[in-house]
Amino acid sequence: MTQTRLVLLTPLTGDGLQRLAHAFGDDVQIEVIRDLSGLHAVDFNRETTLVSFGSGVIVPANILARLHKPAYNMHAAIPAFPGRDAHHHAIYHKSDVYGATLHVMTARIDDGPIVGIETFQVVAGTKPSELLSQANEAGFRLVERLGRQLLDAEPPPALSGVAWGAEKTRRSDLVRLCQLTPLVTKEEFSHRYLAFDGEAYDNLTVELHGHLFRIDKTPRSPEDTTAFADFTEAGFRALLLALKASNYRFVSYGEPCSDRHVIWRHDVDFSMHRAAKLAEIEAEEGVRATYFVNPHCTFYNLLEPEIMRLVARIRSLGHEIGLHFDAGSYDVQHWEQPELDGALTRERALLEAILDAPVRTVSWHNPDLANLLDFDADEIGGLVNAYGAALRRDYAYCSDSNGYWRFKPMAEVIAAGHPKLHLLTHPAWWTSESMAPSARIDRAILGRAQAVRRDYDALLAQAGRRNITK
Repeated sequence: MTQTRLVLLTPLTGDGLQRLAHAFGDDVQIEVIRDLSGLHAVDFNRETTLVSFGSGVIVPANILARLHKPAYNMHAAIPAFPGRDAHHHAIYHKSDVYGATLHVMTARIDDGPIVGIETFQVVAGTKPSELLSQANEAGFRLVERLGRQLLDAEPPPALSGVAWGAEKTRRSDLVRLCQLTPLVTKEEFSHRYLAFDGEAYDNLTVELHGHLFRIDKTPRSPEDTTAFADFTEAGFRALLLALKASNYRFVSYGEPCSDRHVIWRHDVDFSMHRAAKLAEIEAEEGVRATYFVNPHCTFYNLLEPEIMRLVARIRSLGHEIGLHFDAGSYDVQHWEQPELDGALTRERALLEAILDAPVRTVSWHNPDLANLLDFDADEIGGLVNAYGAALRRDYAYCSDSNGYWRFKPMAEVIAAGHPKLHLLTHPAWWTSESMAPSARIDRAILGRAQAVRRDYDALLAQAGRRNITK
């Protein structure tokens, strides 16, 4: 009588190999094969069963045709994740269940009848190597449960109602998801780092100008940003509190007043999101300010739904919206009063149409790059001029232009006790944590680009269209 014979296609050695072999019984002749060339050399007789466990070798159709008994593969994943690198994709898709699948081999990968499944719950934060190890352990349990049945001439009955997932992953799918762009969000990067990189893996890459870079996992020392510690949300609130403690009253442009007061102005040059955040802080402290917005701004578009929502949010908090006039958007080398009045009238009408509310103030954007400072009337083009002569003469002024104090720190100006203050801040500089001004601009630019990308992806998903990346 011919002895039952088992060919194990596996990289296992030592205790793991002994455990796998023991699942089939001590009376079975076992031959261990490591690679495809060894598999081609096997003489498959009528009593030979082929079982693949943890091997990356794809068994060719011509070898399967030589078998008299079914061949089996232990796929270290549940049926929902057929194909390559399933443990990575399961973490990326946040699967809360994982395990191992035992199936009959066919000419197509992960396509044959499923004869056994062993599952477990996935703990949040599980790493790919941990998930693969747990799946292999589930595979051991599966083979230990079904081992002897796999030696029969007919396979165990296929599981009813269990089917392979529709998306069979290839190595190219992992490579695609590991290719990051500068538009990747912090949250998406962290998620892909957990799913595809970390530990011994070096999968994540960034391509810049035709060169491919792999992610360096060397820990970085925190950047020293103490020089910019003033410019945080906490620092902004501290300035408001200092003004309130010194009994300054927050007033609007053109409002008559004789007591100690401050006109607080924001020129929104880069980030409407930061402007809305500062507006909320001001509202929490019971103060009001004027936000000057630029219809020609390249960092935001006043007609975008998200920007319109943020401007409406600022207004709803009790703040005023003014016109931030950008002379650089015109092909005018030297402004004259009539043409400036005409431009202001047009932009005011545009802004009022967007806001569906009156606009009564104007501030200049980069006035020193044109001759706008020559126009120092307290009212110009029907608008209160934030650079009017009376304001420049009678008020102590302080600005955070370009992310640093160009004259004195604002806290010192407030502490000096001037009865009339005119204070200018640019919301983009005031973030939750301190950072260099250039880094804040990068943040504003990338944040906008990422939002546009998300909108594009969401639109394709909503329309049920393909989002082709390669």
